[in-house]
Amino acid sequence: MQTTERLTTYYVNSEAQSTQEHKLKVRAVLEDAGFTPAENYDLTRDEGHHTFSNYNEEIPIQQNERFTATYKGPTPVS
Repeated sequence: MQTTERLTTYYVNSEAQSTQEHKLKVRAVLEDAGFTPAENYDLTRDEGHHTFSNYNEEIPIQQNERFTATYKGPTPVS
């Protein structure tokens, strides 16, 4: 008998991501969505507009939850 893990789909900057985990570290949410290095970005949960400041914090991931990654790193000057 096969057991299938339930995939949870969530969004970072409107791009779909998926996980089988119930919780992910803030760093993993950013990096899995291609935002590297994670320290150059803030991650905000769209509902409630909560910004996570600890990249090692584990956060619960809900189905269809939406996050926004905002660049905060150095901006090159020409």
